[in-house]
Amino acid sequence: MPTYKLTYFNVKGRAEPTRYMFALAGVDYEDERIGGDKWKALKSTLPLGQMPLLYVDGKVFPQSNAIHRYVASELGFYGDTALERLEVDVIMETGLELSPKVAGIFAESDDAKKAELKKQLKEEHIPKTLEKLEKLLKENNGGKGWFVRDKITVADIGVFNMFFDFLPVVLGEQIDLSKFACVKGVIDRLAAEPKIKNWIDTRPKTTM
Repeated sequence: MPTYKLTYFNVKGRAEPTRYMFALAGVDYEDERIGGDKWKALKSTLPLGQMPLLYVDGKVFPQSNAIHRYVASELGFYGDTALERLEVDVIMETGLELSPKVAGIFAESDDAKKAELKKQLKEEHIPKTLEKLEKLLKENNGGKGWFVRDKITVADIGVFNMFFDFLPVVLGEQIDLSKFACVKGVIDRLAAEPKIKNWIDTRPKTTM
């Protein structure tokens, strides 16, 4: 197996799905967390000037979603067939539809406008995305298991990260999943997975 190093800020953010997969697979890797002067010095040496970064046997790769898919493929979280991988990608892309809405909140400097964008995210965009995910989940075993077939994939992990880790930080409150029982089931089952629970309990404590 290759040697891995994952480099990112000391936050969950865009690196956390990959950290979850390493935890689930029991794979050793270097979890490098940087900031300040070290990040400034590193940034100028990178082809895209951004993180997270995955080093595979010393070769560096950027772009979080590409990293997630590569790690998922290597560790068995990306489906067993091309069709299953397509299903995984559909789920991932559906969840990522929220990203521009969240980016708009972070980019807004006016407090009143930011509050309105958060309200729209909470009351309109998140429920709309959850409705889509709930429908897609029900197409697999009636929504009683995972998103694709009968085992955990990066699709489940991505949804978990979005609604368990990321969006609660953006809104400052937990996401209401009461109307989306199947999605809530995925999140609850993943949170209870021993290796995931251990990672959550032992990972560095960060605000994001």
